Amino acid sequence: MRSHRTRRRVPPDQQRARRPAAPPPGPAVPRAEVAGGHGGIATRAGGRIVEKPTNAVERAFYAALRAGRHPGLLGVLPRSYTAAEVRALDGRDGAGDDTTHVYLAHLTHGMTRPRVLDIKVGSATASRRELLTSMSRARARIKKTRLTLADRITGSATRGYRVVGSTGLWRGSRLAVGRASEEIVRGLSLEPGVYETLAAQLERIRTAAAGTGLAFLAASVLIAVDEDPYAADPARTVRTTLVDFAHTFGPDTQSPGQVAKYRDRFDAGLARLIEDVRAAGEARRRAERKRGS
Repeated sequence: MRSHRTRRRVPPDQQRARRPAAPPPGPAVPRAEVAGGHGGIATRAGGRIVEKPTNAVERAFYAALRAGRHPGLLGVLPRSYTAAEVRALDGRDGAGDDTTHVYLAHLTHGMTRPRVLDIKVGSATASRRELLTSMSRARARIKKTRLTLADRITGSATRGYRVVGSTGLWRGSRLAVGRASEEIVRGLSLEPGVYETLAAQLERIRTAAAGTGLAFLAASVLIAVDEDPYAADPARTVRTTLVDFAHTFGPDTQSPGQVAKYRDRFDAGLARLIEDVRAAGEARRRAERKRGS
């Protein structure tokens, strides 16, 4: 026999104002941590910093930033720390050090109810020549084939980007998530102001990336929207950062032609994402005007 429980009535003066729930934007896979990276990520310093295992390329990239290289990227990338700096903040050693990990500001720290999207930018997520710098020809060929197939199946080969992770959305395979990328972007928020702010932040990332001379292969934009306070001020609840630099390269390691090819692919993908974000915001704005008429 099914039991019935009486729901407790909340007095009107204690009820929180409600707003419409955002529709489920489509299938997506959950991230282990919402800070840029993959498995093995841990939080440090009371949740302010994430500890991410990565390769030598990404570790060197962040070390160069701390040394003053590419100042135009400041403000569009997460702040990075050394292992010693993080140890001074929380008094523990963690899983590794500067030879194995990077330590990054946590994008969602301080948010009440964040919704996160991890979007891989670029029509291609692998370069055979870049892969050959870290693996054999046979392994590079296999990995390039696999990633190229994923680019085609998910649509990012023509779209220029794909969603690869998220929080608070339906679960599904990575391929299904990628195919639903535009739907997921359109369902990120009900607030047109969120999309308008996001588009401006993405434009800033695009400008900063273009000024570096680097090819951001398989890099992502990580987007966080705090769903709790956005009704008061949408602009203050949107945070966006460029992450994942394990395959970033420049003219010091690859030919100018290779660098230019992947720079163009990254820029075109980001331009398409900005276009889709703006279109989603305009659609929300039209719906808002229609409700008010």
